[in-house]
Amino acid sequence: MSEDTIHQPNDKLLKATFSVPENACAFFQNHLPSDLADALEWNSLTLEHCTFIDPQFASSESDLLFHIKLHRSDAFLYLLFEHQSTEEPRMALRLLSYIVRIWERFAKSHAPPAKLPAVLPIVLAQDKRPWKTSTRLEDLLDLPPAFAHVLRAWQPTLMYHLLELVRLPYADITGTPEGIITLRALKAQPMEELLEDVIWDEPLLFSIPEGALERILRYILNADVNVSLLEERIAKIRSKPLQTKTMTLADQLIQKGMQEGEQKGLSKGELRAFRTAVLRALEIRHGGYPEGIREAVEAIQDPAQLESLHEMAIRSDSLDAFAEKL
Repeated sequence: MSEDTIHQPNDKLLKATFSVPENACAFFQNHLPSDLADALEWNSLTLEHCTFIDPQFASSESDLLFHIKLHRSDAFLYLLFEHQSTEEPRMALRLLSYIVRIWERFAKSHAPPAKLPAVLPIVLAQDKRPWKTSTRLEDLLDLPPAFAHVLRAWQPTLMYHLLELVRLPYADITGTPEGIITLRALKAQPMEELLEDVIWDEPLLFSIPEGALERILRYILNADVNVSLLEERIAKIRSKPLQTKTMTLADQLIQKGMQEGEQKGLSKGELRAFRTAVLRALEIRHGGYPEGIREAVEAIQDPAQLESLHEMAIRSDSLDAFAEKL
């Protein structure tokens, strides 16, 4: 998936960081249950360039699939990054459909008697409130108590590992420097803590490449952090070379953002009115819309795209058809 098809700044930051095998390995090794992490052959980890997400959720989640060896058998680590503003009570059901797609993809190139590989799903949730959702598919099933012991064996089973950034203290986020600073930023954004000391940890900032530092700054600016406060925060960096480099990158990004805004020629209020018109058209046409579509529309900065989406919303036959155009 190219960067142009990734809808949210969250997704761009996460994918750019954890598409690097070194960052991905350190993330999984530190945040998976230890018995599972110890059983995986980390030197075999490779990124699969594919996605399994439904179009209507493309604005509120993204995914990464990694092939790995587990005791000489094929296995997959499936990382689903969930950043919609509310938890998903039926996440296990959604994951089941994604895992079936992973198996179908594998089956196309591995004829019988080859067996299907284990898929280990990990959900990374970015929210400011903890989830109350069960991570087991069986907890979503309504089985009559008198027959549950019989029916349960007939039902699919699935459990996923839920990693909630809101429950994870900054100090407990481990991995490579780039992985740590990325996860800290993703945790801080919904908590409005992007200017706190944990994000501006100088040893970490020294340790990441310039491209990663630029991505972090771009992410902070996309979060609508006050530019004056950001500049004040950068000025507090004790290391003069690091301060100069960071301020130069920030100034370049700010200038570029101003130029793009001038080219679009619309104020934030006018863009907001465009987005409201699109969502209102969907509400009239279809009686409502899912949270993922709302977040995708609200992230769009291009008035021409919003104008096109407004017409699509009026003419769309279904919400799925509209979502495919986002």
